[in-house]
Amino acid sequence: MKYFIFLILLIGYGALLYIFYSVYSLLKGRFGMFAPFVPSMGKSKKHMLDLAREELEKADKQMTVIDLGSGSGSLLLPLAREFPEHHFIGIEYDWILILLSLFRARKLKNIEWHKQNFMNYSCEKADIVFCYLLKTMQERVGLKLSREISDSCVVITELYPVNHLHLVKAIKPTLNLGIPVYKMRK
Repeated sequence: MKYFIFLILLIGYGALLYIFYSVYSLLKGRFGMFAPFVPSMGKSKKHMLDLAREELEKADKQMTVIDLGSGSGSLLLPLAREFPEHHFIGIEYDWILILLSLFRARKLKNIEWHKQNFMNYSCEKADIVFCYLLKTMQERVGLKLSREISDSCVVITELYPVNHLHLVKAIKPTLNLGIPVYKMRK
């Protein structure tokens, strides 16, 4: 019985911590100016990773993968482990998530993290760019990427497509249950 109560308290404290962090993230993101921390998960995460794997597997040179708003590294870490010959860069403005990412990637040599606003980070050396967009960010991120990325760069995004880029592939969830994923190019 003691362990059950301990488990319930642990879950409750974890939920409370998540709620506080969500409010903090929303405030830090200026209510939509930047996306709050929402980790990629489930089928949309699988689709994003699969689209990136397709590109990385057929590469004949070292590729650079940049995650704009990398959060806790849920997209970059599995790819960095699987493809040690490629280079991975996470851009995140939240120092808590940067510390978590640094800890999770402590044994990997092919990944780096930058604590900054991704709108101020140049994507011109990117071969693949990940982003999770809110509707309020489509225009700004689209203009940024259309100016900075090369014609061969692939942009993989969750939730909304990026304005000013051309759609290559859309993976829509069945019955509108889930998050769509888009593969785009300049």
